[in-house]
Amino acid sequence: MNKKCIIILVGILILLAGCSVNHQTKAEYFPLMYSQRPVTVLILPPENLSTAPEAKEYLMSTLTETSCETGYYFLPLEVTTPFLINEGLYDTEIISESVYPQFKEYFGADAVLITRIMEWDKTYVLVAGKVVVSLEFYLKSTTTGKILWNSQCRVEVDTSSDSDNLLGQLIETAIQTATTDYVPIAKMAATKAYTIIPVGQYHPRYNLDQDDDVDKLLKNGKVK
Repeated sequence: MNKKCIIILVGILILLAGCSVNHQTKAEYFPLMYSQRPVTVLILPPENLSTAPEAKEYLMSTLTETSCETGYYFLPLEVTTPFLINEGLYDTEIISESVYPQFKEYFGADAVLITRIMEWDKTYVLVAGKVVVSLEFYLKSTTTGKILWNSQCRVEVDTSSDSDNLLGQLIETAIQTATTDYVPIAKMAATKAYTIIPVGQYHPRYNLDQDDDVDKLLKNGKVK
């Protein structure tokens, strides 16, 4: 084999290596979900790290709806919320993992769902406006305290005006930004985050999604 052929062969190998993509599956990303198999989940009040004090209650109102297609039994908020308030546990930021076994004892919860609000903002400058919701999700075992699954998603909605009139753009952008409802955007972010969760036993694809490609699911944007 002459020198020219060797150079060509090396080039082909480099090209093939560059084309290969290392996709990871749900089982590779979240092995504890398949080994511990949680069934019942307690939703803890969101941790609000944004600058909007009202964000916690708004997001809390959407969590049951966005979680229902994942195949897990999420304990009713009407039952768990009064308990958390009475026990001084409504501020998730201060809840120690040592408390988690109590959720297992009292409610039979295999895991707790922790959500963090990273952004909950409306901004507009002249004719450009946007509404942003950024969330993080963590599912933690009530027996070990370990993270079983986690995901995050950021949704940005453009509220800029498409008017041809400059004054009209200024007014419409301000109004559209101010009146845009956060709740549908929060639902979009949560639904997107749930796309990569290994589904629970009440889902038709339970025990069949271990090999699902996480990157592809994120592009599709819904729980498979």
